Amino acid sequence: MQYAGRKRSFWGSVVDRLVGRQPGAPPAPQPPPVDQSAWGKSVDQARISDHLTVRDLGLIVFNETQSYSDRPDSNEPISMARQKLAHAVTNGDQRWGAERMKWASTALPIEPSANALRNPAVKAAYESSMKAAREAYLSGTDPTGGALFHFQATSPDRSNLVYPGGLPEGVPLITQSGPYSNSFPNRRVPSRVAWLNNYLEK
Repeated sequence: MQYAGRKRSFWGSVVDRLVGRQPGAPPAPQPPPVDQSAWGKSVDQARISDHLTVRDLGLIVFNETQSYSDRPDSNEPISMARQKLAHAVTNGDQRWGAERMKWASTALPIEPSANALRNPAVKAAYESSMKAAREAYLSGTDPTGGALFHFQATSPDRSNLVYPGGLPEGVPLITQSGPYSNSFPNRRVPSRVAWLNNYLEK
């Protein structure tokens, strides 16, 4: 039986050589790769309003959150918290326009230096913030439900936020992300742990 099997295999190989194997179907052509950097730059130039571009939004998010990073007990990745912040800033821009900073102030859209971006942690926070701004701009859903105010807290307190010139009873919390590690404690957030909160307008 083994000999017969070899014989069939032998004649099969002879036939293959005489007739020739038929070529298979050519592989489907691969689509051209998308230049992600060019696409990102294109979206960055889009205007959210007369006062705000997507790039401005990304820089605001970066300057607000560059010192934060995930912890094992974070309730969601910092990338998601950045996207929520981007929505809150956009909502504030739609609500107050050029006067947004008067009612819901944030960091300014200042570009980091080339030297700062050589730091891998800073570079990662920068790219994450820019991505968050693009996704917030392109998304049809606001996960904050219309938040207008952002606050970085040193505890998971869920009380209303009272701000100067605002309602005496404050404004209600709508989303709370964290806790996150804070690599740069300062006067505003004097703790190595922080929560990123967003609030509605009453």
